[in-house]
Parts: sequence; structure tokens; C-alpha cells
Amino acid sequence: AARYTLWAEHIRDFLPDELKYGPLTPLTHSYAGYLHTVPRIIAGLTVNFVPVAGWASSMALGACIVTGIVGGLVYISSGTIIRWIPARVVLALITFLIPLAPREVLGNTANLHWYFLWLAPWLLLYRPTSRAASWVIGIAAFFATVTEIQMALFIPLMLWQRGDSRRAPIRALYLLGVVLQVVATLIAPRGSSGAHAVDLASLGYGYLINCVMTIVSANPVVLGPLILGFGPFVGLLILVPFIGLAIYAIRRGSQLQKIMAATLVFGSVALYVVAVEISPGIFYDYAAMSKVQLAVPWLARYGVVPSMFLLALIPLAVVVSRRGNAVDTRRASPVLLHAARTGSILERFTRDGFRFAVLLILLAVMVASFTPASTRRSNGPQWQPQVARQEARCVGLSPSAQVSLTGAPSAGWKLSVTCTQLGRP
Repeated sequence: AARYTLWAEHIRDFLPDELKYGPLTPLTHSYAGYLHTVPRIIAGLTVNFVPVAGWASSMALGACIVTGIVGGLVYISSGTIIRWIPARVVLALITFLIPLAPREVLGNTANLHWYFLWLAPWLLLYRPTSRAASWVIGIAAFFATVTEIQMALFIPLMLWQRGDSRRAPIRALYLLGVVLQVVATLIAPRGSSGAHAVDLASLGYGYLINCVMTIVSANPVVLGPLILGFGPFVGLLILVPFIGLAIYAIRRGSQLQKIMAATLVFGSVALYVVAVEISPGIFYDYAAMSKVQLAVPWLARYGVVPSMFLLALIPLAVVVSRRGNAVDTRRASPVLLHAARTGSILERFTRDGFRFAVLLILLAVMVASFTPASTRRSNGPQWQPQVARQEARCVGLSPSAQVSLTGAPSAGWKLSVTCTQLGRP
């Protein structure tokens, strides 16, 4: 059902703008204070090449393709920091398997921009092996930044080896996209929601629920009894190992791994706090909620990328643990060198077996939590049956008559089209 249901901004903004202004103008239109270039491109392709009845599935397909590209880019760009291929594969799979994503982000073009935040730190610390690769990744960075304004949070990572010419195109195009976002938000600022700011206790409680506990399960019915029985302590209990992994990577990792570990922790907290404070609401005021409300807690899309950052600490720490002390081959005798190499191979074989097990456990937890998924589009309204009903209605109406189609999460999200646009005479 989620694949065949249009969501919020799809139906009220992106698709109508394509119908009204054509394929190029919407690329310069901001919404809620920033540009949404990639979703608008998908909407443009949908309106111009797909029949109206297929718009919902086309938008979902576009979102899934871009998410796949993001996963591939994470695999490629993480190679600078995580060289062990099994760990990089698991890192890329986090893109698709994070348990909370299906609720509102996965396959949803309107919330596709969150995946670019997951990609941001890997892009900025990536060192391409060729000039061509640098420009390809740079173009990806540009489209990511002109889709998500919060990419600006990761600009300080550019201070790392800022004179490296291989990284220059990536960083220049990244900065260009951020500048365009700043210009867009200055021209058309985001309006105030009018809601009161979320207090510190609720921010902390909300972070534990949305960003930490959803790693184990993204089903509110499962989380509710845990929250009622143990309160925030169950979230803290899950968080502690991740803090330990971050400390381990910062202490034992290379300089680049230390920077990434610190970035993952900072990003996990900052992205949730910034999102909630910019768009506050009573459903984020967890500390003031009743037991009835906490029994089936509200889960927000704001927890998706923060939980991804926490999970990324596992493959990062696994790679850090593979670093060992090398034998000085210039001074060691052949016998000592052979013994060291043999011992190293055996030791690595034993240790890598444990590391493989850790990665497999991580995958198993994500898959078990991912399926079946609770989404905010599971109850429709599905798009294609609506189109069929309105097509039948248009038979008795004039070509210029307007008909309405609705989407999730409520009937307030509508799209009006003429019978001619619907494809009926």
C-alpha cells in the first residue's frame, strides 16, 4: 500500500508545481525554507513521462532508485576510512535496512532528503583515486546539498586536509549547493510553527526513543511496554555500547577514523535536536506524556539518520580493531619475519571470524526489525483506485472540469487536476 500512496508534499507541492510551471521552474522554488531539487526532478520525470494512474508508484520508484544510489555512494566513499570490504558492505546496507526508515522515509520522495545527511560525512572525508571520480562524487554532493539544507552542519569536515586537490571538486560543489540553499532560505524563510519549544528532558527522552530504541524495534506496540516498564533506562542501556564503540574508535583509530567516530556521535544528537526544535510539536514532548500515550509512542522520521549514525559505529569499530602492530621488515630476521607473518595470518583469521559474526548479528537485528514494517502509508488512500473513479466521473464532465485526488497522511493533502490532464476526453 505504501508504494501506491502519495505522501504530503508529493501531492500538494511537487506534482502540482510541475503541472503549473513546467519541468524547469520548480527547480528554483523553495518549500519550507529550502530547495528540494532531487524530489522535484523525480516529480518532473513522473509528470512528463508517466500516466496519471502511475504517479504514486513512479514517485516511490524514483525514491528507491536514489536511495540505492546513496547506498552505493556510501560504499564507495567510505573506502577512505573503512578499507575492509565486509564492513563497507554492511555500512552500505544500513542505508536500506535501518528499521525506522519504512515508517515515513524509505520509498518516500518527500522525505528522501534525509538519506543525503547520512551520506554527507562519508563524502566530505572521501579521497578519490582519480580526477574523474572526484567530479562524479562532486556532482552527487551538489545534488545532495541543493536538496537538504542541513548538509551545512558537516562543512567543518572540510578543514581536514583542506589543501588536498583530489577533494577540491567535491568540496567546491558541496559548498556551492549550501550557498544556494542559504540564498533560497533568505529569499523565502521557513515560517514559524507557533508551537512551544521542546524542553531538554523531552529532547533526551525523545532521542532515546526515536534514535536508540528503534535500532532494536521500530514497532510502537513493541516499544511501548518497554518504555512503561523501564522508562528511559532501557534506551540508556542500548546507548551505552555505542558510546563505548565511539570511545574505542577515538582512542585506537587512525586520525581519520577518530574524526569520523566523533562526527557520527555529534551528528546523531545534533540532527535530532535541530529537527525537533525547528519543527516542535506536542507529540515530541515525551517527558510530559501520559502512560496511555507512551504505551504506543509516536515515532518520528527525525530518528532515522541519527540511528544510522549510531549503527555505523559498529563497522567502524570492527575495522579499527583490525589494526595491528606491523613487524619492521627491514630489521627482522627471515625466521622472525616468517613466524610473525604466520602468526598474523592465524590471528587475523580467528579475529575476523569474530568480526564477521558481529556484522552478521547487526544485519540479523536490522532485518528482523525491518520486516514487517509499520508505515504511515499502510492505510492509503491508494492512488490508482482514486484515478479510476475520477476517470469514470470525467466521462460525464467537460474537459476543463476539476477533480480532486488525495494522499496521506490526511485528506487535507490534495491534488486537483482537470479531466484533460487525467487523460479523459
